[in-house]
Amino acid sequence: MPETDTKPDRPALQTPLVAVALPIGVDQTFTYILPEKLRGKVWPGQRVKVPFGRGSRSAVGWVVRGLETTPIEDLKAVAETIDDEPLLTEDLLDLAFWMARYYVTPLGQVLEAILPAAVKRSAGFKTIQLVVRTDKSESEVDRILSKQRRVLDRLAQAEGTPLAPRELARQAGCTPAVIKSLEQKGLVRIETREVDEFARDLFIELEEPKAIHLTAEQALALQRIKAKTAAEEFGVIVLQGVTGSGKTEVYLRAIEDVVNRGRQAVVLVPEIALTPQTIRRFRERFTQVAVLHSDLTDVERHRQWRDIREGRADVVVGARSAVFAPASRLGLIVIDEEHENSFKQETSPRYHARDVAIMRANLVGVPVVLGSATPSLESYQNVRTLGHYQEARLAQRIGGRPMPPVHIIDMRQEVVERKGHHALSRALEKAIAEAWRKQEQTILFLNRRGFSTHLFCVKCGHVARCPDCDVGMTYHAKPGVLQCHYCGQKVPPPETCPACGAETINYWGTGTQRVEDEVQRKFPDIRLGRMDADSMRLRGGHSRLLGAFRDGEVDILLGTQMVAKGLDFPNVTVVGVVNADVALSLPDFRANERTFQLVTQVAGRTGRGPKGGEVFVQTFQPDHLTIRLAARHDYEAFARDELATRERLRYPPFGRLARILVRSQQRQKAHEAIQAVAGRLIEPARIAGITVLGPQPCPIAKLSRFWRYHLLLKAPSARALLHFFDDIRSDLSPPGNIQMAIDVDPQSTL
Repeated sequence: MPETDTKPDRPALQTPLVAVALPIGVDQTFTYILPEKLRGKVWPGQRVKVPFGRGSRSAVGWVVRGLETTPIEDLKAVAETIDDEPLLTEDLLDLAFWMARYYVTPLGQVLEAILPAAVKRSAGFKTIQLVVRTDKSESEVDRILSKQRRVLDRLAQAEGTPLAPRELARQAGCTPAVIKSLEQKGLVRIETREVDEFARDLFIELEEPKAIHLTAEQALALQRIKAKTAAEEFGVIVLQGVTGSGKTEVYLRAIEDVVNRGRQAVVLVPEIALTPQTIRRFRERFTQVAVLHSDLTDVERHRQWRDIREGRADVVVGARSAVFAPASRLGLIVIDEEHENSFKQETSPRYHARDVAIMRANLVGVPVVLGSATPSLESYQNVRTLGHYQEARLAQRIGGRPMPPVHIIDMRQEVVERKGHHALSRALEKAIAEAWRKQEQTILFLNRRGFSTHLFCVKCGHVARCPDCDVGMTYHAKPGVLQCHYCGQKVPPPETCPACGAETINYWGTGTQRVEDEVQRKFPDIRLGRMDADSMRLRGGHSRLLGAFRDGEVDILLGTQMVAKGLDFPNVTVVGVVNADVALSLPDFRANERTFQLVTQVAGRTGRGPKGGEVFVQTFQPDHLTIRLAARHDYEAFARDELATRERLRYPPFGRLARILVRSQQRQKAHEAIQAVAGRLIEPARIAGITVLGPQPCPIAKLSRFWRYHLLLKAPSARALLHFFDDIRSDLSPPGNIQMAIDVDPQSTL
């Protein structure tokens, strides 16, 4: 694929003034004079240095538009450009404007988030100066001295290859001052260029791909996507396919068609599903694939970004932030596991990558594919109500393999009939032993790290809590500490109760470490690998453990949600959900949906090969409708029931939510701040038809020494919420010592 010309198509700014966005948290742009020397050399989306504030300190900002006039007096001028050309494509700049408005975030902060820090720092690239011969003829200058002649002759001998000033002076036997004099005469110019210190060829030689025949359902789904890509028009295709139905093959075929048309494709997957296995599938099919994820070094991230921007990468595979990949020939966006809440960023700007991708595709005029076995209820409802959405279904697994049978294990019965603490039921223990005897593998899922989820005193009921957060601390047997999973604080466990002094401390609840300990006690010959945030701290640990599991060197893979996504191992015949109730108990309106999705996704890790498989779901709520429907793989029934509840309560997708959160290290100040915010919003909200819920303390009232209060805005539509924030945005500034966050479309209200 030929490299892309990175020069912008739009004209450079000739205006006397420019608006500059600064990443300083201030919700406005600033007007600067554009000096004559920079006119025609600056584009929107380009970084510049400007003097800012009373001391005129140097600040880096983004030119966002040209201006002809302003009522502001005593303006300062742009000092210089940082980059020779804008680093953002036109569609990314337009996207930034939309994000700033929709997510109620200062434009400067949005622009900072779009461009990776590694690119801003030019990680892995060095800046060099090169001497280049101009088109000016020697006859146009008065006199050329002998030393100047030697420099010009040496440049001519280099046959157009530019040389660094010092190297050229050395070869010509003169000083750099001679080159400077030639520059003043206009015979040479000195250019500044960035070069890759670790340059390499992106191209990968492919082996002949194995022939894969599409099922009738896959062929129909592919046909619908290709109709959109061929027409080069915007649209959203929700690809709902049961686990193991071949959604990835449909993605690959659609991307192949796009690449053959000379366009680029961006594929977003949840960070935890961005496994070596996933990446390998794309690199087996395409010669030029860029990968963007959190495990990259700064140098690797910058290099991948350059490959995308300069057109050397046809396919971009990455996590949430890959939605901002600078693909100038964009032809298709794919979002795998689109229901995943990890696509939502929890820091400013609090964007949802799925929704940002849909808006970017709309701006460019290309289709988006949203793939999932359990689509978000928002996407499911959009198919039924919005004209630019359509559905494609894969209801059968590849090869006609059946969905695995799911056994619901009533853990209440286990507690009554067995002595001691058992994280694994008898049925699951028997299945693990039988799988090991047959040299088959098991995946165990528990979405809780640590050994015991809390420590309490049997005598007085005291629970060990984090002093800086309103949460209980988790006991980690290795290295023997109590740890807060929110702020990270660690303390040694007490030998006696801190409240009453009794020696009746009890460790209660089950985490992945405790399950690991139990498996090793009951099955000492079985090889177990644990995959959670504690065990995967070293770079590459995730890849190494999955490789060992793939090669049969590990019999049981135990983990948190890391094991629920992106894994396809045909030798896995047993999957155990150790505690399906974890998410059900959360005070969040999405709790049922998350539980259904997790159980369904984990269950889908088995039965993918000819050996089949079975799933064991352990629960203390065996009659809960969400658990029963997940065991039946009945997404349609779950969606109907949950949507009926949401519609009655006017929760998404039958309305939109926004959350306003304030925090302070002083509880009273946080309380006063949220009351003041609520007071400013009540009347405008009533006029706009928006309901204000709260204010009240957050369910987790204290985190990292900060007290937290919030309120929820419930709007009838996205448009109503957008216009409401347009009207009241300027009134939302909190006092200087109070931190405030606005979260539009929150995925969590904890």
